[in-house]
This record gives sequence, structure tokens and C-alpha cells, in this order.
Amino acid sequence: MTKRPRKFIINGPFVYHALEMRRSPAWRALSDNARRVLDRLEIEHMEHGGTQNGFLICTYDDFEKCGIRRKSISRAIRECVLLGFVEVTQKGGRSISDCKFPSNYRLTYVGGRGKSPAPSDEWQALDDKQVETAVFRARNPLPRKSGGRREYASPTRYI
Repeated sequence: MTKRPRKFIINGPFVYHALEMRRSPAWRALSDNARRVLDRLEIEHMEHGGTQNGFLICTYDDFEKCGIRRKSISRAIRECVLLGFVEVTQKGGRSISDCKFPSNYRLTYVGGRGKSPAPSDEWQALDDKQVETAVFRARNPLPRKSGGRREYASPTRYI
């Protein structure tokens, strides 16, 4: 007997993008820096074998190595969050001496193994008008409250 040749062989970890997601208004509205954020988080997800989605740790230095200017990182992350591609599961802060608390992220469109939650695909809920509002809010954030930190809002908070 002869063996059938396998059609699709993928060697190593991978992340797939659905055609529907790539054609969505939310994907088209992403800036270059926001796509770099997604690329870096996907790399982090693949480096952990797909088991740590929701616990992906990425520092500003990591994003900077991917080609994003340090001053543009927060805006790019905020854009990804408001468009429904990323969820910040634990907010980090500045590192003070030996105490470092980086943010943890979850890619909402990626399924994983182990402790990783199922994809929630929050980007699907946004139509053209909501995407326009989310991009405006990402580029023009709410002013900080006195003594507080700027919060990451859900994509539907401003709509």
C-alpha cells in the first residue's frame, strides 16, 4: 500500500487569521504600529506553544524592538484594545528598582491550548461607525482623572 501524501504540513507554531477578520472594518482601520503590536503578541503566543494566551507578557522594550517608537506604544495598544483584537488582562506599571509589573495581554481572535481561553472575536461586533469612533478614541484618549491612571475601555464603551 502506498501512503497518501499530506497536503498541509505545518512545522512549528503558527497563528492563523480568518478571511472574515482580514476583511473586517476593524482590521482595515488598524494603523501600522497597531499591527506591529499584534505581530509582537502573536510571536509571544507562539513562543509559549499557544498555551499562555491571556498571560502574554510583553514590555515596552519588547515592542520597541519590533519597530515601534516608545511614545507610540500606548496609543497602538489602546487602538488594538478599542478595535477588539487585544484585551489587557492585567495592567502593568513602570519598573521601580527590582519591582517590575509588566502588562499581560490576550489576543481575542486566537485559540490556544491549556489555560488559554477560547477566542471571543470582539472585533466582529463593530460596524463601520463604531470602528470610526473607536479609532478616534484611541487617538484622542480621555483625560486622566486626578491621581488615577488612564483606563483601557471596552470597544463598546464610547458607542
